[in-house]
Amino acid sequence: APLDGTGQRKFVSETIKGTKKDAESLLRERLTAIENGGYVASDKETVAQFMVRWLETYAATNTNRKTQQGYRGLIDRYLTPYLGNIKLQDLTARRIQALYADMHSRGLGAPSIVATHRVLKEALGHAVRWSVITRNVADAAAPPRIERKTMPMWDVAEINRFLDATANDHFYPVYHLAILTGLRRSEIFGLKWDAIDLAGSTLQVVRTLQRITDYGLVEGQPKTQRSRRSISLPPAAVELLHGVRGTEMEHKLSHGELWSNTGYVFTQMDGSPTDPDRVSKEFPKLVKVHGLPHLTFHGLRHAHATLALSAGVNPKIVSERLGHSSIAVTMDIYSHVLPGMQEEAALAVERLLDRS
Repeated sequence: APLDGTGQRKFVSETIKGTKKDAESLLRERLTAIENGGYVASDKETVAQFMVRWLETYAATNTNRKTQQGYRGLIDRYLTPYLGNIKLQDLTARRIQALYADMHSRGLGAPSIVATHRVLKEALGHAVRWSVITRNVADAAAPPRIERKTMPMWDVAEINRFLDATANDHFYPVYHLAILTGLRRSEIFGLKWDAIDLAGSTLQVVRTLQRITDYGLVEGQPKTQRSRRSISLPPAAVELLHGVRGTEMEHKLSHGELWSNTGYVFTQMDGSPTDPDRVSKEFPKLVKVHGLPHLTFHGLRHAHATLALSAGVNPKIVSERLGHSSIAVTMDIYSHVLPGMQEEAALAVERLLDRS
């Protein structure tokens, strides 16, 4: 019998249908599994019950609230309704694959199916490590491939047209800084003055600010180690931030004791933090009003990357500025920019070797 958590022998019995020979065969399998460290005791825990336990233990202590919210949404919408009542130890790749087929038949796209697969695979990976199941059956299931589409993008003329048209808008500094730095929305609104060195023309990405359902505005940390980064600021960004600081001083004087000294760069007139959702709602309205091609606020981050790559900036530097997990991510997302870069590289080499 295997040892329990106190070091004592734990006796486990199983009832099987069959002959004495069948029982002896199963016993040999169990003893071999114990010897190899792969024994898993029978458990009635369902997929739904395990996913709740995984959220409340692993996810709660190893991920931020925004990520937890995303996990919970996928589990509640797709995993629990279809797989929830199945015993975790009875879950098969076939049942998982059937879930993906069902999601596809209901019109859900590849991104939703792949996101669901990633959450399930990660959770089952912990179930294996916790000796609840012997193998991760999600490894044998195949979600659809996500087809990378060329993102809509403004050209330089359209970017300048937008900046000219919104020069007097409350969020103009936010829009302009996004284009100049490639910061994510949560990173821009999580910026505090103590992370900015205007004299040294740099800023440190060390905080985020996001609205999370049931929690309100939540300050957090960048999602990965690579996201925690130092960014060099061009003169235009330094001048822009000096202007923001000046406006803040005016608001502080006018509000007196009612001013909230939160330390954030982009605040409301009383110093309290700005809800990032506001800019996401107002940006598309401005795009439509000024007759520009459709683009989301996140598209300004892509604009920064596209302009930098098109200008010949080393992709590794662009990847570092964006805080991508690897240069491969950058190259995959911005592959549409690469053909022009290839041609320029070929011409550059030819010019260096020009023997005429």
